[in-house]
Amino acid sequence: MNTLKKYGNILLPRTGHVFSVLWLVTFAVFLPAAKAGFVADFTGWLEQTQHYGFWDNINRTYYHGQSFYQFTQFNTWVFYQFFHTNPWLWHLLSVTLHTINATLLFRLCYRLLQDVAVTHASFIAFGGSLLFCVNPHISETVVWESSYHFLQGLLLILLTLNLAQQYIHTANKKYAIGAGLVYLLSSFSLEIFYITPWLVLTLAIFYKYCKTPSPVFFLKTIKNIFLPLLLVFVSHLLLFRVVYGGWVAHIGSGAVATIPAMGFSKPAKLLFHILFLGRFFPDGVRQAVYVFLESTIGLFSFYCILGVVCTLFIARFRSMGARGRVGVLLFTWVIITLVLLMPLWFEELFLVVFDRYTYFTDAFLYILITLLASYISVGYIRWAVVGIYALINTRYTLQVNRYWMKSATVINSLLHTFPAKTDKTVILLNLPQNMHGVPMIGSERESEFKLMHDGLIPGDKIKTTVYDAMAYNMLTPDDGVNVQVLNDSAIRVTLNQWGTWWWYAMR
Repeated sequence: MNTLKKYGNILLPRTGHVFSVLWLVTFAVFLPAAKAGFVADFTGWLEQTQHYGFWDNINRTYYHGQSFYQFTQFNTWVFYQFFHTNPWLWHLLSVTLHTINATLLFRLCYRLLQDVAVTHASFIAFGGSLLFCVNPHISETVVWESSYHFLQGLLLILLTLNLAQQYIHTANKKYAIGAGLVYLLSSFSLEIFYITPWLVLTLAIFYKYCKTPSPVFFLKTIKNIFLPLLLVFVSHLLLFRVVYGGWVAHIGSGAVATIPAMGFSKPAKLLFHILFLGRFFPDGVRQAVYVFLESTIGLFSFYCILGVVCTLFIARFRSMGARGRVGVLLFTWVIITLVLLMPLWFEELFLVVFDRYTYFTDAFLYILITLLASYISVGYIRWAVVGIYALINTRYTLQVNRYWMKSATVINSLLHTFPAKTDKTVILLNLPQNMHGVPMIGSERESEFKLMHDGLIPGDKIKTTVYDAMAYNMLTPDDGVNVQVLNDSAIRVTLNQWGTWWWYAMR
């Protein structure tokens, strides 16, 4: 069977075959978590989707956050009309979207490599895409339904880059128009679109200096793709300024102001997480690494190394081999994505939480890893290195997916055993907050348990008043508390196990 098709002067592996393999791998690895993910922000979104009309949902008139998410809200509203709260349908959507992203990543990078005649292009592009599908850092994005917009955000970036690449090859304006339209939609989805013009610009510069397919396309690419994207970007900022009076969507300008105090250490810590699976280190080791990377000597060392590497790349780019030039481009894309993460939140104690922010970095970094592995001249050693690294990642992915599965089992048991027909006020003493960082129910001033119960079991709504007293982070499904009655108006509730503590309203 012919597994290649012609792309210009390139034989490109058939997209359907690549997609099928990656989908099966992703589905198998994330199967334990198939019924999980209806937690945290999802319950609030569900309640609003069920009780507000189309227009209010699209424009989030009920939401206090400041952002333009109309394209995302429209898509999720449509999905809800078909899926409702069926966990399998939502899970299959996430798995499929992630696999589409991995396939688009493969196509983009395979063409890059083939354009400059890099050997082992299939190994690099497919190996990196496979790592992207089995690493544990994507579990929050794939499993948690509230992370849909991260899947969509990367999809729109990769579509734009693929269309820009097609335009560079053909100078056909339909690809430039397509890239502009995709980017326009992305500007109403998630703020990750901020980086797209700069990714396109660096792609155009790469092709200019590699003189393939033709350096004359550089100015056309700048004129017909980069500048229109930049215009959309600036227009979005101005529109946001007019509507909300600020410049920074969602997180606000205050978060950007925190970068000098705590943001400069985040790129190093995130690379520690992704490259070395840092989140899974013993807590003492992990905290020691964080402290070092936040120290003056740690920051100085990291940025000195980064500065030297960037200087060498710039100085030697023209004299580099083809593989080195592709590596520089991928390295640049990784840095661009990391810069965007500097003002965002960073979790130092638990697994999973905020891993969704690294989703865009993961994509390019894993291709870069396999590109570095391609320098190994012996084929079976090259495959063995990537294979072992993939197996190690898969082992921890299965671990966090089992946490998702166990947490979902606990949640479903609690939801379906609540005495909904009681007419007495109910106080819930020890709701599960999370399991090793996997979000569960938690406690809120307006009962989170009641909100989740009525949203996911709408035919059996709770008629009585419910209060969430406190929540606690679980280590195993067997964790619990001891309740001691002190008198007719007071009880003492004590956690049974070490390593858990009380939470209220996410604190």
